[in-house]
Amino acid sequence: MVGGLSEKTSLAGGGRDVGREQVSGEDDAGPSWWEQVWTRSAQIGAIGTVNMIAWKTIRPLVRSWKRWRVCHAAQAGPGTNEIVRVFARPGEDIDHLTARFRQKLRSSLPVGPDDAAAIVECLERSAPDAKVQIVESADRVCAHVFDLLGSGPVALGRPIDWHADFKSGYRWDPTVPYLDVPFGHVPGVDIKVPWELSRGQHLPLLAQASWISGDTRYTEELVAQIQHWVQENPVGYGVNWSCPMDVAIRAVNWLWGVGLAVNSSAVTNEFLTTVLASLLSHGRHVFENLEIRNDGITTNHYLADLVGLLFLGLCLPESQETDHWRRFALQELTKEMDAQVLLDGVHYESSLSYHRLVTEMFLSSAALCRQHDQALPQPFWSRLERMCEFVAAYTKPNGLAPQIGDGDNGRLHILSGYGTSDTRDHRHLIAVGAILFERADWWASTGPLWIEGLWFGGSQLPRWQQPTSLGSLMPKSSAFPDGGFYIMRQNKDYVLYNCNPVGTKGIGTHKHNDLLSLEVHLGGEDLIVDPGSFLYTSNPEAYNSARSTAVHSTVMVDGAEQNRFLPNKLFVLHSDARLNVLSWERDHGYDSISAELNGYTRVKELVTHRRTVTFTGDTGQVEILDHFSDPVGNSASHKLIWTFPFAPGCMVEPDKDDGWMITTPRQHVRLSAPYCDLMGQALSIDSKIEQGWVSVGYGVREQAPILRWRWEGAIPLTVRFMLSRN
Repeated sequence: MVGGLSEKTSLAGGGRDVGREQVSGEDDAGPSWWEQVWTRSAQIGAIGTVNMIAWKTIRPLVRSWKRWRVCHAAQAGPGTNEIVRVFARPGEDIDHLTARFRQKLRSSLPVGPDDAAAIVECLERSAPDAKVQIVESADRVCAHVFDLLGSGPVALGRPIDWHADFKSGYRWDPTVPYLDVPFGHVPGVDIKVPWELSRGQHLPLLAQASWISGDTRYTEELVAQIQHWVQENPVGYGVNWSCPMDVAIRAVNWLWGVGLAVNSSAVTNEFLTTVLASLLSHGRHVFENLEIRNDGITTNHYLADLVGLLFLGLCLPESQETDHWRRFALQELTKEMDAQVLLDGVHYESSLSYHRLVTEMFLSSAALCRQHDQALPQPFWSRLERMCEFVAAYTKPNGLAPQIGDGDNGRLHILSGYGTSDTRDHRHLIAVGAILFERADWWASTGPLWIEGLWFGGSQLPRWQQPTSLGSLMPKSSAFPDGGFYIMRQNKDYVLYNCNPVGTKGIGTHKHNDLLSLEVHLGGEDLIVDPGSFLYTSNPEAYNSARSTAVHSTVMVDGAEQNRFLPNKLFVLHSDARLNVLSWERDHGYDSISAELNGYTRVKELVTHRRTVTFTGDTGQVEILDHFSDPVGNSASHKLIWTFPFAPGCMVEPDKDDGWMITTPRQHVRLSAPYCDLMGQALSIDSKIEQGWVSVGYGVREQAPILRWRWEGAIPLTVRFMLSRN
């Protein structure tokens, strides 16, 4: 028997990932260099291949030139004369310029100081507990206590060391040019920790706490932290300038924090001069280091670059330079909506966590554009609305999202629930979408994260201030065929069937080998789950384990990964698997989806895996039917391994009727023994209950049971499982 082991494990650097058994049966070597080149060329075409080769040749020269520029530039960034030259109107001095900047910040964001009274009154009336949480979270920030990326609460002391991974104790040299900053070079050291801290996502929280409490010490802390960061991070040097995406996100959060606090006496003209100078450096750095791959493919990183430039272009004083950033960002933002978001609204990087991040970036940009009367084309708005519809569809009855694909807790800004909300709760997106699209049904479905909508104008909509009074519409079963997600649901029962292909145009930047896997949630509780991601470059072994076929609720054939890993490369998969959705049926509470996976031609003989999942809504019954065949008719022996990872808190034990009983805090669910039929003869399959892990957030994982079945023999073979509530 394996119990519901719920103790959380937070690892400072990672260490060996001992919790996941290696179940591969054979050596599934990565693709050769020539195979990688041939596949990539086929994906991007002849022109794309020529451009890729050209960029691979040119980039070292560009890097050398940038390195020379950094070493010969002023580390302190632009001075007063440069600021005046860039931003000042004819005859305007620095004092008048900063006064104009202050006035602009008051109205640049979707809400500003003039909205403070209405927002505080709304919180007092509808969410008094949220008011308390905001102040308590801000108090922890003032004490320099941070809980980031699975660290647990850590007191960083005074002053904050912005260059350290405080989980492992490693510190990056702040005098190294940003192009030469290493990462992944020391086991257990995570470069994401200083990046996350320096994103400054806690700064808007400090301004919010000042609004609620009337205490200026929160804005004083905001000012002190920004000033100290500028002093300790010379422009172009150190870990916090090495990733343009994080530079852009920091700029956005500085603008939110300072914009909300701009009426405070702590925000002096001298401080605004410092902010203006540093943000000018941020914009220049991002614009000169746009994150586009050699093959021309863009990801959430490039989108973050654009969002940072858009915020800077609209919120800083008008100038020729900021106007160029604004126009460029607006043009590219529209292009990236078409490039990165599929027609059904699913982001193309194969991760629900990154769908959350990208949706947030598009929503925030759209709200900012509306605030500044910047037009966006109607197709942009239509696809953004579909992105929100996808969020509403994949959100489970418990309000959480499945952990499909990579996940690093990434956000653009955290305007509600900082340090208190579950990172798996994506409903803040629905709240913002409700404001932008005037969707009262979404507003009613946001749970406690409706508060996010207040920071995008929700306090100005009296009929939406108390979402619980509106009544929530129950989501229905829905399909997203371009993204490959099929969601079956009724009341508190939910099944997600994953047919999501290798995304990012075949690169698989955040894709896991999870094809034909399931997320099963019955009676309002998680049962079968995706185990998540855990860690990235600080523990490559754990990262590869988390994205392997062996840990997902699918079948491993002959010890082979569905898509091969590339040797010594993370965030890339070789696109081997070929998936075809055969049918999708919905009929009054009876939903059925069938899909076929072909990707094993490289190991032994060709094997086709067809999985049909049927959900009966009235009874909450889930049937899983796996069929394996060889279309050529060979009779070679094959090794098959089924995996069912269960949620933390589940207890799994053999049942008297030769099945398994899944016990949760509130119910019992029976999983039938697999009925296996080989050419008309019933066969038994070896089964084993093992201990596994589920990552509930980046850097944190909990013990959870896994059921595995192993079988070896000739095909065709049909195997049936049934999940049903007692």
